[in-house]
Amino acid sequence: MYADLGYNVNPFRIAYPFSTQQSSLAYKNNFSPFLGLGFAYKWFHLRVGFPVVGNLRPNNKFGKTTQYNFAYDLTYNKVWYDFEFKSTIGYGLRQPALILPEAYSVNVMLNAWYFRNADFQMNGLLGKRAHYNQQIVTWYLKGTMNFFGSGNRGESLIPGTLQLPGQDLTAVTKLQAFDFGAAPGVAYVNRKNNWQIGGWAGVGPVVQFKEYETSAYSKIRLGLAPRFDLRLMGGYSSDEKFFFIVTDFDNKSIRFDDLKYRQIYFALKFVAGYRFKEKEKNSPN
Repeated sequence: MYADLGYNVNPFRIAYPFSTQQSSLAYKNNFSPFLGLGFAYKWFHLRVGFPVVGNLRPNNKFGKTTQYNFAYDLTYNKVWYDFEFKSTIGYGLRQPALILPEAYSVNVMLNAWYFRNADFQMNGLLGKRAHYNQQIVTWYLKGTMNFFGSGNRGESLIPGTLQLPGQDLTAVTKLQAFDFGAAPGVAYVNRKNNWQIGGWAGVGPVVQFKEYETSAYSKIRLGLAPRFDLRLMGGYSSDEKFFFIVTDFDNKSIRFDDLKYRQIYFALKFVAGYRFKEKEKNSPN
């Protein structure tokens, strides 16, 4: 069993030629330290996270933000499956300065990882159920399926001063997409003197069904989008106890003509836990 403490920063950006002076809007959420509690045993792993302190950024600049996070993973037939749900409600704009308490983003993803080297196991990389005693480098293939996007609960995401007559994209109330695809990459892990580092990096395309809504109508289109994959971690791991610093970067994007939407999910957390020894079974003889 283990606990982790960290934070999630989930900004998104909308780029569009609004005027000669402004071509992008940066939406930033307030955030709170997040406490996660988890239990892992063999192929099963469950984690639930929730905020433990009030927002850290000034409320007069970023407003108040509420975040939810749920994750589950398992290994089956040498494939590691990873499910995660993230929800963020409440954003602030820096320029023009504006608080959007009903603006939100959501991210639901399901991934399946196949590692070419059978000795590379996610249980050992994450350090929650095991650790490594050697260096391993391998390529992997990640299948991914995602639903994500942002909206403002019936109101436009873009301030009225930047909305352009006859250009409906400047009055969007919601941007969202469902996509699926594959991302190949390289994974690495090494442990010496109880200190372990590891991670992976990859990139690949996804097929994307994307939608935008205004107060009057919605449109759905089909396209392709790139998907980047990056995670780094390192820390101390003995047979019984462990602690790691883990970073996680998730980048998603949607494009409609001149409008570009980019969502970034970045997490930094400290993970510590204890491994219980398995009870030895008494021999019948």
